[in-house]
Amino acid sequence: MSEFLHAIKTKWQNSSFRKTFNLNDEKAKGRDCLLASSILSSLATQLSGGAFYIGFLICFGMNTVNIGIIIFVPMITRLLAIFSPLILERLRRRKVFLTVLAVLANVFNILGVTLLPDLITSQTGRVVGFTLLVTISTAISAIIDSGYSAWHIPYLPNDVRADYYTLTSGISGFFTQTVVLIVSLIIDSFAGSSEQIEIITTFRYIAFALAVLNIVVLAIPKEYPYEPSRKKTKIKDMLVLPLKNKKFLWTVLIVALYYLGFNLTSAAINGFLLKSVGLSYWEINLINAIYFLIHVFFGKALTKSLNKNSRYRILGYALLLQGPTYIMYAFVTSENYIWLWVIVRLMQHVLGVIINSVIASLLDDNIPESDRTNHISFYNLAVHMSCFFSMMLGTLCFWRIGNNVVDIFGFKLAGIPIVLAISGIAQILVGLLCRILNDKLLADDLQNG
Repeated sequence: MSEFLHAIKTKWQNSSFRKTFNLNDEKAKGRDCLLASSILSSLATQLSGGAFYIGFLICFGMNTVNIGIIIFVPMITRLLAIFSPLILERLRRRKVFLTVLAVLANVFNILGVTLLPDLITSQTGRVVGFTLLVTISTAISAIIDSGYSAWHIPYLPNDVRADYYTLTSGISGFFTQTVVLIVSLIIDSFAGSSEQIEIITTFRYIAFALAVLNIVVLAIPKEYPYEPSRKKTKIKDMLVLPLKNKKFLWTVLIVALYYLGFNLTSAAINGFLLKSVGLSYWEINLINAIYFLIHVFFGKALTKSLNKNSRYRILGYALLLQGPTYIMYAFVTSENYIWLWVIVRLMQHVLGVIINSVIASLLDDNIPESDRTNHISFYNLAVHMSCFFSMMLGTLCFWRIGNNVVDIFGFKLAGIPIVLAISGIAQILVGLLCRILNDKLLADDLQNG
């Protein structure tokens, strides 16, 4: 028995978890805070966002077009991220500045949105109010997000960074998905009653409390001195320098086109599932939770595969397979969702693990050693603008299609199903582009290897 306990103790002392998260040194204590923050932030986001957020808006009379406007308009403020370095570089200590603004962002985004329906009763007023509150919150986040990254990056040196992200993702994902499924069951138990919106509202208040607690936890780690910039930050450099690197621009174009096609229905899909298909919150979140399990089981093997093969070839094949699943998604109804929707979503989860991992790693391809900050800012700008235009185009399509339907093989497709099919076609085209440009975009080490 003593040998068994000794073996367990030895394994624990040599474990990645103990090396990454412990109370023996200041950096590890800081990572403990970041782990707690990851859990709190994820919980707050899930309880105030996703299907629960769409359900909240639907309960107060928001239709598909209204919801699209509320979600896509605020994204334009992500452009303010290019001004973040100009503001933050002037502050030698940023803790108070970031903490105060983070609290304000959550006051607008969670608390303000929750209280607004009681203050404004007209549908137009609510659309304007919701959009304004979320826009202000998103604008604040665009300014402060990079500030938090710069503050906490010293706690993630290279020797623990990989373990930190792996462990944090697994722990946070497991905890959050478990809580979300329980909350879904609670909300579903009040389906069809006026009390359901009260329960959703209650969980939004809980989400706000968790968000504030998260900000408090983020403020605990020591703020180390920031390395001063060697040269003055110029917005012009962020926009001009990347244009001189053709391979980098092709990479950005592929990612931007992917998000342009992928996000066409992202603002409306949960509303479609709740209202038109008739799914419960528990069913939606249960399927979403399976993605986390697939990522846990296949993520490490995928990483090894990506290091040996062309990311563009893998992405191309994955998109050529994922595109048809969105076309299949267009034919999901309240009569066939039990088998068709489940099959489609499981296929998308498997392919999504591949696509998301590749997309996340493409920034490292073809980016020059010099002026990396400017190239990263350009990349992020392109991604945010692509998502904005995608959601705007999707919402415009919903508005133009209205109540019109298209009869295909006896299936009557309305706005969201039609746009789902368009999204699938767009992803297939991006997949073909990846295959065509594969040899041109291969990183130098793979070309020479």
